[in-house]
Amino acid sequence: MNQDDNSIPLLTEVIPLAPAAPAHAPARAPDYAPPARPGAFHTQPAATSYQATPPGAPIVAPLPVTPAAEQYRQWEQEIRENVLQSLLEQVDTVLQQQLQDQMALVLDNLSTMLTQRIKDSLHEALAETVTRAVAEEMARFASTKN
Repeated sequence: MNQDDNSIPLLTEVIPLAPAAPAHAPARAPDYAPPARPGAFHTQPAATSYQATPPGAPIVAPLPVTPAAEQYRQWEQEIRENVLQSLLEQVDTVLQQQLQDQMALVLDNLSTMLTQRIKDSLHEALAETVTRAVAEEMARFASTKN
């Protein structure tokens, strides 16, 4: 594995977020310039970005909900609902196919069992009929001989 690959970000790398647009500013496309070279996102972070919170320091309250954060939550909810709906449709399809496959297997087994039982009873009935017919013929033959 190449240890000098700068195109892979490190887990400890801090990627700055774009500042939120003021509420009164008109919406426009963000200014984006692609990196000058591959791996340009990989930069050595400043030591100040890794300062630990001293023990006993007050806990800072989370930032208030901004319109961007609310929009993000709304998108997340819509995506979650779309994914769930898609999965439920797939579950219905898979369940229907599995049910059809299992019913076909059960009906095939039932058909095989019924066919075997019918063959067995037909064999018994035929054997009884032949035995009875032979006994009747032997009785007639014996009565005509006397």
